[in-house]
This record gives sequence, structure tokens and C-alpha cells, in this order.
Amino acid sequence: MRAYWMLALVVLFLLGTAGCGSVITPPVTETVPPPSPSPTSGFLPPPSSTPGAGGGLLEPPATPTITPTPVIYVVREGDTLSGIAATYGVSVEALQRVNGIENPLFLRPGQTLIIPTGREEAAAPTELLPTPTPMPYGIRGVGFYETPVGSLHCLGEVVNTTPYTLTNVQVRVTLFDASGNALIAGNVFAAADILPPTARAPFSLLFTAPPPNFVSHQVVALRGEVAGELAARYVPVTVEEVAGAPYGPQFEVSGAVRNADPERAAATVVVVATAYDEAGLVTGFRQQTVDVGDGLAPGATAPFRMRFTVYKGVPADFAVIAYGKTR
Repeated sequence: MRAYWMLALVVLFLLGTAGCGSVITPPVTETVPPPSPSPTSGFLPPPSSTPGAGGGLLEPPATPTITPTPVIYVVREGDTLSGIAATYGVSVEALQRVNGIENPLFLRPGQTLIIPTGREEAAAPTELLPTPTPMPYGIRGVGFYETPVGSLHCLGEVVNTTPYTLTNVQVRVTLFDASGNALIAGNVFAAADILPPTARAPFSLLFTAPPPNFVSHQVVALRGEVAGELAARYVPVTVEEVAGAPYGPQFEVSGAVRNADPERAAATVVVVATAYDEAGLVTGFRQQTVDVGDGLAPGATAPFRMRFTVYKGVPADFAVIAYGKTR
């Protein structure tokens, strides 16, 4: 009962104060922390409004220039610079230029390469390094093919007509107009790191914006050096049981490679297949590393199978070369 009377007194007191005036309730202030800039959101905090030394507002923070993330490739066992270039659709010269590689044969597993973009290609000089006088190797089977997107694909083949094993074999392709003026030129390495005497290897150069008024071309030897002691790193490999046949819109080549060295194992083996038309022009090729596990022992064999696109339909002929490298 006592609690009841006390509650009634409290109610009467509140009613009395309401009649005298409003009860002032202090406002509640909610503090909301400013959002933290996310490293991936791309948003920045608002500019500061703190007065600067001159009495005005401080300048808002500068927005950093967004640059494309570079593509990094980690070299694996058996990789070649020409193979990496073909995978990413760039030139071997651009890979050398951007990564400071003087000799394309000196790749090591675990090495990181920057894959160049078109910007680096455009800003790069025409030549990587001063080139020595090339050895007099032959060039044959040059053909030009227009792609569905309007670019011009030049394919050809180099033939080692010297008594020496060659490396760094590079050619220059130049297109001319009807008056003999040079319109555009490009350099490209052969698809084999090393070229023994009488051996041949294809090359490929893509003109993405070919001049419409070109009427003739010239392909000349630009580089070609005697391998010397470098040749000792390579293991002779022969190709056996080779077969080739159309595979849908592509051409399939299969066979086996054999380590012809009586003592040394081949840590990696690379196969290059080249297709030709009736006139002997190169119509397509493919370079591929053979799966040899931990290595190809002396006298041992390993199978290979590859498919690649060719121009002008089914090839009239094809050829396969292979080379191995010690660890």
C-alpha cells in the first residue's frame, strides 16, 4: 500500500511540472566514425577543410594515376623465350628489351619476366643491342597471309647453311610500296634456340596494322652467332614415328623424341613442327616442350602430340625438329 501511494505522488509531481513548462531533454549526439578508405575500393576520404598557412583551405589530396597491373611470368623448367613470347602474343625482342636479356638462351627456372604491353612496344627502340655481322644462313619459304581481323602474318624459315652451330638467329622483314620505299619493318627470332648445321627452323612476324599499299617484301639475316661453348649445353635429340593429319580446322603432328646422347640426360626437350604448301611456303608451325618428367635418359624416348592452325588448308608437307638441353 505504501508503494502505491509513493507512485501516485510521483505521477502528481510530473503532471505539475508539465503544467509549468516543458521538460528539457538534452539532445543525443550519435558519433559515426568516417569510413576508412579501402585499398581495393578506389574511394578516397573527402578533402580536408583545415585552413592552410595562407588562410584558405588546404588543397585536396591528389588522386594517384591508375596504371595497369603488369603481367609477371615465372620461368619454368623447359621454357624458352620464343615459346613465352608466342603464348602471350608479344615479340621476343620486346621480352628481351623490357627484361634486359641479352641472350635469349640464358633463362633459368624461377626467373620472373615482365610481359610487355603495347605501350612498351611503342616506346621501345628498334634494336635491342648492336648486332654482330650475321653468319650467312639461308632464308626460304616466306609467305604472307591476311588474318580475319585484317592483320598480316609473315611466316618463313631459316636454314643453317654454315658448318657451325648457330644461336640468336634473327631476321628482319621489310614491306615496300610500288616505288621501292620502305613502309614498315619488324625483327623476329627463329623458333629454335639453337640451330646445328643443315637444320632449319621457322619464324613468324605479325603486322597488326599493315600498310595497304605494300607490293613487295624483303627478308634479310639480322643476327646469327656461332654458339661456341654454349652448344655444349644442348643434347642431340632425334624424332621418330612421326605422323601428321588434319584435326578439324587444325593440323595434328605426333611422334616420339629419343635422346641420342650416349652419356648425358636431357632435362628438357623442345619440338618444333612446320607445315608447308605445294610451293614450299611455310603455312604454320608450333613449338612445344615435351613432357620428359625428371629428364630424358640417354637412349630413352618420350611421346609428343601437338596441334596448330595452318593457312591454305591441309599442308602438302611438314617437318619436325627437336633439341634437348642439359640441366
